[in-house]
Formats: sequence, structure tokens, C-alpha cells
Amino acid sequence: MEKKNTKLLPVKLIISLAFMAAGVLMAIIRPFDGLGAEGHIMLGTMIAALSAWIFRPGGGTYTIGAVIILLGGSFAGIPTSDLAYGFSVAAFWLLVPAMFLGGALMNTGLGRRIVYALFLRLKLNYLGILIGWFAVGVLFALLTPSITVRVLILTPIAVSVADVCLLEKMSRGRSMILISSWSVSIFPGIAWLNGSLFGPVFTSFLPAGPMRDMATEQMWLRVMGVPWLLFSIVFLVFLYLVLKPERLTAVTKTQLRRMYDDLGPVSKEEKCCLISFVFLLVFLGLQTFLPITTNQVILASLSILLLLGVFSVKEISTGINWDIAVFFGMIMGFPHIFQITGISQWLSPVLASLLEPIAFSPLVFVLALFVICLLMRFLDVTQGWIITAVLSMATPMLYNDYGLNPLISTMVFICVSNVFFLRYQQPWIGLTESVCGEGGWNPIHMRAASFLYVILAAAMLAFSRFYWGLAGII
Repeated sequence: MEKKNTKLLPVKLIISLAFMAAGVLMAIIRPFDGLGAEGHIMLGTMIAALSAWIFRPGGGTYTIGAVIILLGGSFAGIPTSDLAYGFSVAAFWLLVPAMFLGGALMNTGLGRRIVYALFLRLKLNYLGILIGWFAVGVLFALLTPSITVRVLILTPIAVSVADVCLLEKMSRGRSMILISSWSVSIFPGIAWLNGSLFGPVFTSFLPAGPMRDMATEQMWLRVMGVPWLLFSIVFLVFLYLVLKPERLTAVTKTQLRRMYDDLGPVSKEEKCCLISFVFLLVFLGLQTFLPITTNQVILASLSILLLLGVFSVKEISTGINWDIAVFFGMIMGFPHIFQITGISQWLSPVLASLLEPIAFSPLVFVLALFVICLLMRFLDVTQGWIITAVLSMATPMLYNDYGLNPLISTMVFICVSNVFFLRYQQPWIGLTESVCGEGGWNPIHMRAASFLYVILAAAMLAFSRFYWGLAGII
């Protein structure tokens, strides 16, 4: 008798369907007192969308969750303009052109040329490499807020540097060079509002009105600037001490020059890209004296790239990851959706009861909130975006009752978002490993770096409490 070939549904799809069924059931039963029909439908819809983002069925696109939100919202009778509100906020139109600028930096080869040119002027020992990475991390954060782009540029170059230094695969020295390049792609740019996408995205989670109005570029720099720049340096120092890398083989300037020469002559596209970035840096610096916004400067820089032909018609559709852009656009609209459906009003007392016991002291607050969110990060695989979107609703209570600036909570959320104990918690780990292949870091060394990060992040929060007091923030 011929056996039938039955194929079971993928586990991820089954789990996602179970969550979606739970969301539908919630919308029908409406189990929560104080939450209306619209709120129940949207809460169930968001649970279904979150499951799609976590388990990534059907090929793993973020757009699946966005479609679910639009579908569920239509059943709740919410206008599409409200469901897609996140695509109209200013932060989203900072994000999209910034992703294009980062893509130009990577695709034209200008990013690699800048890094090699800098290393040609440094002594290539471990100290020189760490200084070089930090300088490049700060410079690239000025050029593009996209951490993904910075990772894609710097980590393959780090592999080349480790190869030139004759460091064996899985060695401590190779891991240190890779992990340090990875860390400067992320940490230094957090110091100012537009140095990473954490700035525009996380401030968009704050409730519209006084809380979001307080998240100015100047206030962000006052709250984040010194702590994150100092953290970036301290992390590199302790990474060196923890890994204790073997002696570095001497590298000649001739070898470095050969790596630079392999890039070939400066192309027309690189020159055009350089013009755009010089414009960007100059006018970002002139913002204090001219009535211009960061969005206007970045959009003008993108216009220069388009006018000079750096992006073709085809590259407009492929130059950035539109799936990620759709994801950001949807979650940026969460605070608005929470507000108009009554979820904010229903959830605020719950958040207040959770956070009030730890809000009496700024030091206790930041450390306790860090621990709470750290535990939640093992479930929130969307890199802490959902945790931030929900808990940001409590910022009015924290400010009005305890005088805690909303960016203090944001500081904690960013610290937790950067946790990388496990591979699924941090998309830039998988990205780096796929790009670097066998020439990448030793996973054991990366795990040691993850514990180091958590310890130093907690220490940074404790230091920040006293720094904020001196700066007049609390």
C-alpha cells in the first residue's frame, strides 16, 4: 500500500496561528473591564502582529505584522490614516532618507575608503586599532544614523585587519578586533539624537504633547551625551582586559597601503557621495545659527545624491530594506493607536502600579527598571521595541509625580534594547556573523562581551543618576 506523504505545518506558523486565534478570541469575548470594543479588537490585533514579528512565519517579513494591524484596525472601524499614523511622523522621514544615505556610504565604497585612510595614519597595535575604531564610530554616526549600515561597513573591514595581523580564527585577538568594531558601530552614536535610529524611533514612542516636546536634540545630548561616549570608551578598555588578546603581529604600512590601493581610484559615485556628506556635516553644524531642522538637512543631502545620479531608478526600490522601514513606520504609530482606542487610558493604571514602587529614588528607578526590562527582553525579540512602546505610556506619571524626565526612561530602554546575551535578541549579531563567515569572532568571546555589557550598562546607569543631578536634569 502506498504511503501518503504528509507534511506538517512549520512550528513557527502553528504558534503564530495560535496567538492570532487568541487575539480574535480576545476581540470577541472582551475580558477586560474598562476597555471598549475598539480597544479589545486592537489589543488582540497587536498580539497577533507581535507573534508574527517574533516567530516570523511565511518567510519572516515584518510586513506581515503591518498587514495584520491594518486588517484588524479596519474591523475595529479605525480609519487607515490613524492606523498608518507612524508613516506621517517626522521621525519616520528622518529614518528613510538616513537609510538611503547609509546605503550610499556602503555601496559606493566611500565608507571602506575612509576607514582604510584613517588606519594608514595610525600605528596598528591594539591601542591604535581601538582608537581608530572609536574615531570611525563617531565619524560614521555623524554621517548616517543607521547602525545596520555601520555594522555592514566596519565589521568586514575588521576581518581584513585581523587577517593582515595574522590573527588565527577563533583567537582572542581576532574576536577583540571584531567585537570592538561591532560595538563602535552601535554605542557612540546613541550620544546624540540623530546619531542612531534609537533617537527618532524611541522619542516617537513618547506620548504626544509635553513628553515628546521635552525630547529635543539639546535635552537628548544633555541626558545621553557624556554617559554613552564614556561608556563606548570604557567598554573597549574592559573588552581588552577581559579577552587579554595575544601579542599582535607587526603590520607594515606597505600592507595597509596595499589594502587601500585594492579599492582602486576614487570613483565618480564616491565623489558625489562625499559632496553630499560634506553638505550634511556642514549644515548640521550650522543648525545653531540657521532656522533649519535635521530632517531638512538630511532630505537635502538625499536630494544631492539623487540629483548627482548616485541612485538609479532601480536602486530607489532596492537601496534600502523597505520591509524594515514598514516595521518602523507601524510601531511609530503605536502611541497614537493606543490613545485613540482607549488602550492608553486602560493600561496607564496598570503601568503606574508596576512602576510607582521603584520611582521614589532615581537611582533605584533606573536600576530596577533595567532589571525588569532585562528579564522581559528574553520574550520581546523585537529588540525591545514593544517594551519601549508600552512602558513609554507611563512617562507622564513618572514626570508629574516624581520629576523623572522622560528621556531617563528612554535611556534605560536603550540600554536594555542593546542586550545581546542570545543571538535572537540582537539582529546585528546574526548580520555580522553572516557577513564575516568563518573569519568572525569566537562565540565564547562574544558571550563574555555580553555579560561585560550588562555589568557596564548597569554601572553607567548608576553613574548617570549622579551626572544628571550635576547637569540639573533631576
